[in-house]
Amino acid sequence: MDCKKSFCFLSLILFTVVGCASADDPAVRSLNRQQSATIESLNNEILRLNQELDGTVSSRADLKAAKPKLETMLAEQILRGDVQVVLDFRGLVVTVLDHALFDPDETQFTSSGEEILGKIASVLSSELLKDQVTLEGHTDNQPIDDAGGVTNWEYSIGRATAVLHYFIDVKELSPKRFGVAGYAEYRPVNSNGTEEGRDRNRRVEIVIAPGKGLDASSRQ
Repeated sequence: MDCKKSFCFLSLILFTVVGCASADDPAVRSLNRQQSATIESLNNEILRLNQELDGTVSSRADLKAAKPKLETMLAEQILRGDVQVVLDFRGLVVTVLDHALFDPDETQFTSSGEEILGKIASVLSSELLKDQVTLEGHTDNQPIDDAGGVTNWEYSIGRATAVLHYFIDVKELSPKRFGVAGYAEYRPVNSNGTEEGRDRNRRVEIVIAPGKGLDASSRQ
């Protein structure tokens, strides 16, 4: 037996002897219990993360399947440029321009606005989508005339909240699925230097996020 093999063999024997001699040591037993508990905790966390990842992948596939359905239902509005449906890092995002939803400077929906939201609600209420939805309001950078102290912050949140109430009050979707955000003029998608750009910045985005679904008992 060469020196290298002899050293490994002796080291293994020494490790075994020391391990056996130390097994009855209370401190060693305590350390072993702590390590076992840590390993079990890590395994449980790995299992949870894998389940969450599987759910996210499945949910994103559902969003991908829902996209062409929404595009077909909203084809006329998409062709006019009033609606856009995209799948991005946030999830499935339906963008509806302000003028397609509301009468000017009002929170009342136009008939075409209700038609658009009704089609979106029908997809949200289907078994295809069980995900969490954030309603994001956006404005241009122009101050509101005769607003009485209302800024674009309140205005953007008000637009998003109006859509929220349509979904939960009129279409009776579960309020547990929804969140509301207002970003005022601070997330433009076009230049505010032209009327056309400002028109495209005034919008509500309906963001359906993957991996944040609710079980059937939490939905309506």
